[in-house]
Amino acid sequence: MAGIKRKEYLLYLANVRAEEQQAYDRGYRITRKSIEEIREEFQAKYGSIYYIKH
Repeated sequence: MAGIKRKEYLLYLANVRAEEQQAYDRGYRITRKSIEEIREEFQAKYGSIYYIKH
């Protein structure tokens, strides 16, 4: 499904990836979250990731 993603979702995604990278850089062994996991987290907290769904 194509659509216009919310800015808030894109910032949330970027923040999650930045936190993962910082943890890795500090020497922690981490497992990166999948896009699906991040989407599910965002949707549970804030609703849809889309402004407009096509």
